[in-house]
Amino acid sequence: MFLLGLIHACSLYPSSLTLTVHLPPPPDHWQTAFPRLRYRLVYPRDETGDFDQLPTDGRTPVRVELPKACFLPVLAYPDPAAGIGELPPAGGVYPLDCTASGLSLLLSWEQGPAAEALRRLLSSGVDCSAVNVERLRREMSGRCRGDPWALDLEHIGARLASGQFRLTDIRLAPGRDVTIETGPGRWFLESPFRRPVTVEPEGLLSLEAVPLGAHFLFDGDSGACLFLYLGEETLLSPTPAE
Repeated sequence: MFLLGLIHACSLYPSSLTLTVHLPPPPDHWQTAFPRLRYRLVYPRDETGDFDQLPTDGRTPVRVELPKACFLPVLAYPDPAAGIGELPPAGGVYPLDCTASGLSLLLSWEQGPAAEALRRLLSSGVDCSAVNVERLRREMSGRCRGDPWALDLEHIGARLASGQFRLTDIRLAPGRDVTIETGPGRWFLESPFRRPVTVEPEGLLSLEAVPLGAHFLFDGDSGACLFLYLGEETLLSPTPAE
């Protein structure tokens, strides 16, 4: 009878909780370049890897319902309304980024990459509660050289999913320095940690340690946006983003 009573009592506890999610202000240069910035808030619907989403302006806290589980990622993907899709997200992890009351979750740009890695894991059916998320985030921060989006998230995620993850798997994605003809302006890459670089009318834009692959390059002065693709030995000429 005691066991039956205990099971019945446990069934009375809710399987979910409601949190108020607070988004961080955008970087200063984003506020100038993207005055109509909005966000797509993404959060776990359950523990099976399904996610819900809500639109938000980023200025008003948003209430969401999460399953009761450890290390759940919540992300806010910025939409610059520039016709190029979304920018890298801000993020947070429940319960690590909760306030002392446990009722609010604070997202940050610094935790966006780790939250994105956990989102990919959860979407593929991996139980994130088995990951030492505190250590993962600390090591990602210490090894990223100022821009966590420069880390090789694909490699990190694959190694975490395999169960053979080592700290040495946290490494920068392959990249290289490039010099580009852009025209004058204050140009910056899509990562929120990439600060604008001023280019004079007769000058060239030099960028250090750009990860290989596709990127968007923005001019904070004119609002222009260029698409570029960087290979190991090649750079496709930047073209206006459609």
